[in-house]
Amino acid sequence: MKFFLSALAISFSLILNKAEAQSSNDFGVFPTIDHTGSISRKIDYSFYYFAAINLIDNKTNNVVQKGFFAFYAEQALTYKINPKLSFTASYVYERQNPTKDVYRNENRFYLQSTYKYKVNQTVLKHRLRFDGRFIQNRLTYNAPFTSRIRYLFGLQKNLNTAKRSLYFTAYNEFFFNTQNNDAPTYAENWAYVALGYKINKSNTIEAGPLYIAWANNKKGDYTNLYYFQLSWITNINYKKTKD
Repeated sequence: MKFFLSALAISFSLILNKAEAQSSNDFGVFPTIDHTGSISRKIDYSFYYFAAINLIDNKTNNVVQKGFFAFYAEQALTYKINPKLSFTASYVYERQNPTKDVYRNENRFYLQSTYKYKVNQTVLKHRLRFDGRFIQNRLTYNAPFTSRIRYLFGLQKNLNTAKRSLYFTAYNEFFFNTQNNDAPTYAENWAYVALGYKINKSNTIEAGPLYIAWANNKKGDYTNLYYFQLSWITNINYKKTKD
């Protein structure tokens, strides 16, 4: 855990150093619904939805993002090789600035592998994802194919409570464009730290700060997004119910 926190601190410092030429800083809330279900011993499904809402805007260089910034809907199927290793395929729809005339639609698929293991009382997670993206051009209405690679390193640790219902979680995710175009190679970085409370076997509430560094161009201009994320996490084991 000390190694992870050190890596997270280093990542934050690198991002902030790069953000010296930043174009804007935005602050808001990030409500999230995260649902999973076990269909069988090997197969899970999941739904993941969030809304990014910018409440306070610190305008710089005439860049304004205040208001409903993004809506995201993800539907996925996961195949579990064993308790540690799994593979996932998903379809994603994302709409930026959904209530404005400058909205942008994106249809996306991803393929990912996830590896989890336990060290003492801490669960560590490595996730590697390939995104295939079709982002609509508002002028031509074409949606050319682009792609990127994402790597996430995270952890979850139960805290010393009588019912083990309280836990700490954190992750850092790096986004890399894989095509030679006008977009920067190191395109985004997401960092998240939160506390979670397990209400019962099926429902959990999680809350904490989410920081997104978004590269606008190759010049080093960044949009920094600071959110308070509140997540409702649910899980249903249909196989167990059936048995």
